Amino acid sequence: MSYQVLARKWRPKNFSEVVGQSHVLTALENGLKENRLHHAYLFSGTRGVGKTSIARLFAKGLNCVNGITADPCGECENCKAIEAGNFIDLIEIDAASRTKVEDTRELLDNVQYKPVVGRYKVYLIDEVHMLSRHSFNALLKTLEEPPEYVKFLLATTDPQKLPITILSRCMQFHLKALDEPQISAHLNRVLTAENIPFDTPALDKLAKAAQGSIRDSLSLTDQAIVMGDRQVTNSVVSNMLGLLDDNYSVDILYALHQGNGELLMRTLQRVADAAGDWDKLLGECAEKLHQIALMQLLPQKSSDDNEHFSFLAKHISPEDVQFFYQVIVSGRKDLSNAPNRRIGTEMTLLRALAFHPKFLTAAQTPKQGGLSPEQNTQKSAVENQPVSGYVDMPVLSQNIKANYSAQAQKPMAQSAIVHSSPSQPVSTQTTSSLNLASLAALEALNQLTQIEQSERQHHRDEQQAAVEETLHHLQELDEQKNSPKMTALPVREMTPPKAAQTKATQTKAAVPNPMTQQADELKQGIETVENTIDDNAEMDAEEQEILDAETYRWEWSNPDLAKVDSGVRPSDIKQAMLKDVTPELREKIIQITQKQDPWTDIVERSGVIGFSKELALNCFIKSQTEDEIQLGLHSEKAHLKQDRNIKNLVEHLERLYEKPVKLSIFVEDSDVLTPMDYRKKVYQELREQARTDLQQDKKLILLQKEFDAKLDVESIRPV
Repeated sequence: MSYQVLARKWRPKNFSEVVGQSHVLTALENGLKENRLHHAYLFSGTRGVGKTSIARLFAKGLNCVNGITADPCGECENCKAIEAGNFIDLIEIDAASRTKVEDTRELLDNVQYKPVVGRYKVYLIDEVHMLSRHSFNALLKTLEEPPEYVKFLLATTDPQKLPITILSRCMQFHLKALDEPQISAHLNRVLTAENIPFDTPALDKLAKAAQGSIRDSLSLTDQAIVMGDRQVTNSVVSNMLGLLDDNYSVDILYALHQGNGELLMRTLQRVADAAGDWDKLLGECAEKLHQIALMQLLPQKSSDDNEHFSFLAKHISPEDVQFFYQVIVSGRKDLSNAPNRRIGTEMTLLRALAFHPKFLTAAQTPKQGGLSPEQNTQKSAVENQPVSGYVDMPVLSQNIKANYSAQAQKPMAQSAIVHSSPSQPVSTQTTSSLNLASLAALEALNQLTQIEQSERQHHRDEQQAAVEETLHHLQELDEQKNSPKMTALPVREMTPPKAAQTKATQTKAAVPNPMTQQADELKQGIETVENTIDDNAEMDAEEQEILDAETYRWEWSNPDLAKVDSGVRPSDIKQAMLKDVTPELREKIIQITQKQDPWTDIVERSGVIGFSKELALNCFIKSQTEDEIQLGLHSEKAHLKQDRNIKNLVEHLERLYEKPVKLSIFVEDSDVLTPMDYRKKVYQELREQARTDLQQDKKLILLQKEFDAKLDVESIRPV
């Protein structure tokens, strides 16, 4: 007999053997016991959590010879046939390979026939989300009202892709991903039954790598058995999964707490020699810190067999654990931006070392004369022990500590020396300095992440201030230009404005910086505006002198003539020639269109704006009742048919009519004019009328005759 893989060999035979999913099994068992059976069931969840297995067990409970039961016998012909996969009334379909609507129709043609052997004809459709849209439509009616002897069991890993019409016709069950202890316990039972030796940490790693899937865990276990020669050991599993030794992360935590930079770099070199994954290394360090924090919070967690964790949990303060965790988690985010992952990992751990609370404490505490660094370290450890409750390990890297201490003591060289009696207790001072050092370290870490943001914000503020200053100067210039002045002045010679002096000619030849260039250009523009303002101020001063002098200036002989409106001015004609449709003309066209087209009047009175109005102006009314409006949309404007545009248009229509309105828009080509078509038609009529009026104007005809002028008909636009 050929070998059968563990995933198939250990497929559950009844509901009691299913791992987890108690919320689903309870509902199915109660339904089978009370004979409250739905016609369609939908099982969803990630791969390998038991969707197909539960569906087969449910089909076994429906067609067992002993009757509908939640505990099928497993010995009758029907149960054995279902377990072997050759039961004629259990039709298993792989929707991923039968997506066409023809396959679905062929399947549904056999629904009308009663089961041959069993009590129910069960259709098990796996990966149902792979069916096409037409296949779903063909399945709708049968899925809603199937014959009483037909049951549908649907399984999918992506229920979001199923139409809502399918979901509403099924009883839905979502299978949860299994946690690591459940998978590890199941692997323990399987390997014990198979008489295969194993290491418990190896099973934990397999359970973690399975990511909630029982099938994946059994497949990985098969691979580990082959690689380990019928043994599942920790080293074999680590090599198979590409995991690092746990000692690496533990050594890193030891080095961080001790401030031992030499041990830290040696450990990282060992990781590099083993070709380890740097992201996984930081992740394992974060996991170890999480376990240490739990041991410190919950004493019962300290009963684990891992003596390294117990030792670290007793010696590392909770403040240091949180600090190291924050540094490592923040460093994992920056790995993608580092020159390479090794450099990113090293800089992350060196950052934790650089802001170590011990270094900050040593830097803030004045040096005590007559004691060596080793004696100071031992003394501080003894003093901290009765206060904090944690045994502080000595700092092994005295070179790093001395460097930080020397740098911190330089500004304090001139400070006063504080004397204290030898009998005075110093434990309280040491503890407070440690707490302050931890807080200072956390604040320094936060400042590291805020420095770049503050610099960018500072540059943005400077640029914004320069732009606002420029706009202010421009506004002042416009106000000076628009100030009221006398128009009739004696002619005088006007000196050209002074040339704006820029700093561009004075800059030395250097490699240009983009930010520097933008700043220089902005500054140059400000200086140009300031020079222009100065020139205009000088010109205004000279003009004011002329106005104050007793010089001749003309005045209106009849002041009332100055108040007479001359009607259309040449500037108005020029503006109309530069712009096809003026605001006045636009309003006139809209008014005319409202009288010609009822839909245009509705749109304008509704107050809709934006793309929703553009959609409405390109539609025409097909039919209209009290509660429903059907519109037609030409195919070239079909891109305007968006849900948000339709929703906004409906809201304005309901606000106009003060009642709910149902709006339907159909894309079709028709000869019916839309509001935009009406606007174009009205504009052409007004333009033709303007051409006709100008061509028949007697004054223009006289000008053409006397001066041999020609009228440019194409330039004529209505005003």
